[in-house]
Amino acid sequence: MEQELQISKRDLRRHQRVQYLGPARISWEDANGFPKYAQGSCLDVSASGLRMNVEVFEPIPVRSRVSLRVDRIKLAGSATVRHVARRGAKFVVGLEMSQAFGADALSMIGNS
Repeated sequence: MEQELQISKRDLRRHQRVQYLGPARISWEDANGFPKYAQGSCLDVSASGLRMNVEVFEPIPVRSRVSLRVDRIKLAGSATVRHVARRGAKFVVGLEMSQAFGADALSMIGNS
């Protein structure tokens, strides 16, 4: 019974993640309303979001609204920061998209 209670976070995800390693750009406003921009690299993508490495001086606050572009696989839109974790000089940022990616957009990952 104890084993039944040990469900990993991976099993609770709404959408399967697909590994995609490629460049991505995000922009957001800081607490003072000044625009911020960062270049990063995607780690994986799902129908409702993505995870990426970003090199910034300060972490992007959780619940911040960001704009996102992943040109190589033609993904763009707005998202909310759901998770931030420091990894050396970079941060791993989990983003939840405002609108889910379509099947066509996700099929580009397999073709890239």
